[in-house]
Amino acid sequence: MKNLPNLLIVDDSQENLLLLETLIKNIHVNLIQALSGEEALEKTNGVELALAILDIRMPGMNGYELAVKINEERQTDKVPVIFLTASNLNETEVFKGYTSGVVDFIIKPANNHILISKINVFLELFKQKQTIFSEAALLKKSANELSKIHAALKKSEEKYRSYIDNAPDGVFVADLKGRYIEVNEAASRITGYSKEELLTMSLPDILPDEILEEGLAHFHKVIDTGSSKSDLMYKHKNGTKRWWTVEAVKIDDTRLLGFTKDITERKMADQALKISEEKYKTMLNASPDGILLLDLKGVITEVSEIGIELFGADKKDDLVGKDILQFVPSDDRNRIREIIEKTMNEGLAQNVGLRIRKKNQSIFAGEISSTLIQDQDGAPLSYMIIIRDISQRKKMETKQMHADRMASLGEMASGIAHEINQPLNIISMVMDKILFESTKTDSVDVEFLKRKSDKIFENILRIRNIIDHIRAFSRSHDDYVLIAFDINSSIRNAISMISEQFKHLGINLNLQLEKQIPQISGNTYQFEQVIINLLVNAKDALIEKKTRLEEPFEMIVGIRSYQENQFIIVEITDNGIGIVNEDINNIILPFYTTKDEGKGTGLGLSICYQIIKEMNGTIEITSDRFHGTSVKLVLDIQKKI
Repeated sequence: MKNLPNLLIVDDSQENLLLLETLIKNIHVNLIQALSGEEALEKTNGVELALAILDIRMPGMNGYELAVKINEERQTDKVPVIFLTASNLNETEVFKGYTSGVVDFIIKPANNHILISKINVFLELFKQKQTIFSEAALLKKSANELSKIHAALKKSEEKYRSYIDNAPDGVFVADLKGRYIEVNEAASRITGYSKEELLTMSLPDILPDEILEEGLAHFHKVIDTGSSKSDLMYKHKNGTKRWWTVEAVKIDDTRLLGFTKDITERKMADQALKISEEKYKTMLNASPDGILLLDLKGVITEVSEIGIELFGADKKDDLVGKDILQFVPSDDRNRIREIIEKTMNEGLAQNVGLRIRKKNQSIFAGEISSTLIQDQDGAPLSYMIIIRDISQRKKMETKQMHADRMASLGEMASGIAHEINQPLNIISMVMDKILFESTKTDSVDVEFLKRKSDKIFENILRIRNIIDHIRAFSRSHDDYVLIAFDINSSIRNAISMISEQFKHLGINLNLQLEKQIPQISGNTYQFEQVIINLLVNAKDALIEKKTRLEEPFEMIVGIRSYQENQFIIVEITDNGIGIVNEDINNIILPFYTTKDEGKGTGLGLSICYQIIKEMNGTIEITSDRFHGTSVKLVLDIQKKI
């Protein structure tokens, strides 16, 4: 393009040329690009160049040779050359460059601001030179034009000063003793000192004592090598200590040029992040539970010390980088996938039982809580998994459940005895009838004997079923395989073991079981235990109210089952003494009881809670003091976790 200064850039890498082209796209120049020294000489033959930016190490003709060739035929119109190099140069190479016509060296990757600034400076100098030459030619025609030359030079100088003063970063020009000889407005704004104050100061005046040696080393590095970059602390005029990044270059044998940018906020953020990371690591390792961090693919990226111990690993590397599924038995892997899926969708999954495989392949019962970690915009980053070994707790819960079943059987002993005594009485009466009939005649009617025998066997079978059910109910069910069962049948079985006791106490049972309720997966005997525990609690509440009232009242316990959308609900109500508000949230805790001393262990509702939780359900308790209590068992037939 006409009337634009020519800028030559040479590099044997097409990518580097594209980067330079992009960087200087806003500078008004005619750009000449070449991939080799030979191509550069061919393209610039007879062309006036304002500036050349050359790579030093190129195949064939290197940068030094190209610099010499460019200026070889130019007698007075020498082209300033800037070398770009990917490595620091020794003194020999620097000297070789300067003897080749080089005016500056810039280390790759180059600071964009510095490179653009230097290009603009040399382009401005070229324009000034062109103006001077042009104005000098006119001077031969008219002495009056001399004033125009001075005006043009002054204007160029003013433009240069304006460029420096309006730069967004602080600009310092210092002599080789560190004294400031020129500063811009940004430098004044950053330091808090006026420009006039800064021009009376030197580098040691603005550096805190604790980093003075480091700052001076940076200064001398610029003198020795031609450039340097460092993050340094500085003293603000208000007395605070702040941080800036300093990039400095050697302009000539008497001056250094430095560009500064305040990075105090970034430094404070980095320090806060470092402190936060230390706190995070401390908290991570102080937790009594194992903590894992997973990426979004389920790969372990971090693990606490307790987590390493929990998995039986020797070191962190035994776990980091491994898929979490490697530590879950194959038949539980869908469950861990469901936990992660729920965490992604809802942000949280809490207290989910899951078997975990240790490094030595042994299995332990675990409980997992998972949290989704997000960035400030809400995008998911990772998962935090908290794992707790609940093997001992499971054993204790099993013992508690078994003990509670035994206690329930003890309380139901009289009712069970009645249940067995009734068919025994029938058998006795049938036998008496047979004996009576046999005494009347020498022979007994075969049909009569068959009917009576069937009645005997029917009641014997009834006794056997009662005994079998009691035996199954009282047995430990650790190895019980979860199967689908009918809730209504389970409720009726539970009632059969306690109904006689209720009749004896004058308690009316109101049974409303909705037909055709879907079956649900679980342990039917454990669910019976829940029903029995709740019925016993209802009975105790009624008896307590009866002892406090001076007049009799109708004692009623209601049992209702029904389906509501995806939920099966079993509701047990009573019109007993009720529960005070402050006890509502505590009664499901282990060993918490509202009964008089010696009348309860405080384990009944806690066991009910654990059983219903394992069936993917919840317990809702509402109560009105002196009017009664309602307990709802809500079972989600669609819920997986």
